[in-house]
Amino acid sequence: MDFTSRRRVRSRRSAPRGVSLIEAMIAAVVLLIGLMGVFQGLLVASRQNANANQATRASGIASQVRGALDTLGGNRVVGVPGYAGLLTGVACNPSAEVAALTGGLEKLQPASGEAWAVRCIFDLDAYERAAGVHRLLPGYSDADFNRFRRVLVMIDKPDEATGVPIHQVIIVVSWMEVTQRRFVRQYVSFYDSGPFGNEINVEI
Repeated sequence: MDFTSRRRVRSRRSAPRGVSLIEAMIAAVVLLIGLMGVFQGLLVASRQNANANQATRASGIASQVRGALDTLGGNRVVGVPGYAGLLTGVACNPSAEVAALTGGLEKLQPASGEAWAVRCIFDLDAYERAAGVHRLLPGYSDADFNRFRRVLVMIDKPDEATGVPIHQVIIVVSWMEVTQRRFVRQYVSFYDSGPFGNEINVEI
């Protein structure tokens, strides 16, 4: 090996090794994939947080409606002879679209030998929009009107031990989550307060 060849070999060995274009592109792709994973995780967490907030708000609305029905009292909710209650009349026969907002309760049927029936499906939103200042929940906001749907379902059944009629009202609050409707339900029951009911003349 002559002197020129030795210089060429030594020059190749001592030259610093650079980063090729392919290596740089691979590193950029790996970094991009990592960043996409981070952003995807943030989006999922944000969506789940928003959905949880919606569910919490819906539960709060259902609790407010339940409290308002308690305050109104069984006689004014269910009705008594000579007075039509809130959950009586033509308002209890809504369209199929409104009935579907009960989340399947509209399809309930008693089994053989069971003595109960779905007596009323009531569009609370439509009632409150028409009632003006005489709403069940006077402070219900327009933002909530646009975000949630509220429906009341009343099921009548006799008490197994006494035969006293029980009127169970199910408060259904629903909202859209992406392309699926979600539901929150709460329950309140009214017993007959007359002398032939629970015999204490107190609404429960």
